[in-house]
Amino acid sequence: MAALLACPFCRTLYERGEATTCAVCGVKLVAFERLPPSAEALSEEDGESQTLPEDEPVRWNDFGRGRGALLALSVLGFALFFAPWVTIEMPEDVVHSGFDLARGRAGWLWGGATGWLVLFPLVWSRRTIRSMFGARPVSALLAAMTVFEVFMLMALPPRSERLPVEIHWAWGLYASGVVSLLGALLAMRLGGTLPPVSSEPSSPESSPKRILH
Repeated sequence: MAALLACPFCRTLYERGEATTCAVCGVKLVAFERLPPSAEALSEEDGESQTLPEDEPVRWNDFGRGRGALLALSVLGFALFFAPWVTIEMPEDVVHSGFDLARGRAGWLWGGATGWLVLFPLVWSRRTIRSMFGARPVSALLAAMTVFEVFMLMALPPRSERLPVEIHWAWGLYASGVVSLLGALLAMRLGGTLPPVSSEPSSPESSPKRILH
């Protein structure tokens, strides 16, 4: 056992020298003997369920570990969907928002707006560190949808075979792309880092536990 390393989050085992971080969770590996007993083992020993810090529910108004920032970005990203995205000077002078474009021929732009609408309740409902970790992939995907749409729109601008078209990208398009990119990066870190494992030896009166900072 002394030659084994383990993920303190999912408890996947690795041989020493095989890896330094868990391939599943991305968490730094620790020596197997430093792991505290699992919740099941503690339950068998004490006769009652033991809750690890990563399973402790946070308050509804606890916006730490990237939760509050991601909620704010989801609101901002959705609001920017109605900001000016494109200015058309020829054949007529008009300004279109992402909403206007989505109602026209660019119906695929609804995907980004829907992503923001789904992201807000998803992040709001994550009340434990473990659930925040689990929501990282889908949260990053939902937040990144708009930036992919921005790149596609800029790569394939509207064209007309009959009339000359002169368009300019407006500030709302750039802002939407930046907010989407920031949201995706933040979503990949949702939940912060796993609370470190206590290195203090256990006593008969107390079981090893994680230390929350």
